[in-house]
Amino acid sequence: MLNTDNWVSYPFSVEGVNFVSKLDPQGSFYPMVERLLPGIFASENARAVTEIIGNPNLMTREELENELNRVNEGATQALVCLA
Repeated sequence: MLNTDNWVSYPFSVEGVNFVSKLDPQGSFYPMVERLLPGIFASENARAVTEIIGNPNLMTREELENELNRVNEGATQALVCLA
């Protein structure tokens, strides 16, 4: 499991379910995200969650965690987690 204690968190919501996107500040994605206009990264994360797992409000917490574990498998610089 990655140690994300020092990673930067970007909260967002989808259908009333709170998520957080975590990025490694030493990773290659971080500078690109920091240059985005406010709200763009949250909007893209919400769109991706909807596209990949559907409406999270229709899933149990366990189902959501299982799906996020699947999506995050092999990640090294960014994760999407339940808040």
